[in-house]
Amino acid sequence: MLKRPLEDYLGYERDYPGFIEMVIRYENAVLPVCSHCGSADTAKVSAGIVSRSIHLASATTKFKLHPKPPGRFFCNTCEGYFSPEDCARPNWWDDLTESDQGE
Repeated sequence: MLKRPLEDYLGYERDYPGFIEMVIRYENAVLPVCSHCGSADTAKVSAGIVSRSIHLASATTKFKLHPKPPGRFFCNTCEGYFSPEDCARPNWWDDLTESDQGE
């Protein structure tokens, strides 16, 4: 989700050509759901701390900076980190399917 209208980032576009296109690419990215809570409000995590990535993180909730990320993705809902191998199904899935089997 954009944190501000794209027009607010025109200054960044002058300093970093292609910046707005990069923000749009992240906004349109299909990211995995959180393996902890099942939320679709997730972000790609990057360890890069340079001006361009700092501005990108300030523009969209689909990009998160962390110097030593404990996972490749971040959940904006439960604030947990996770990686693709964690994405087979959310942690609550087994509880849900086990309760269905008991009926």
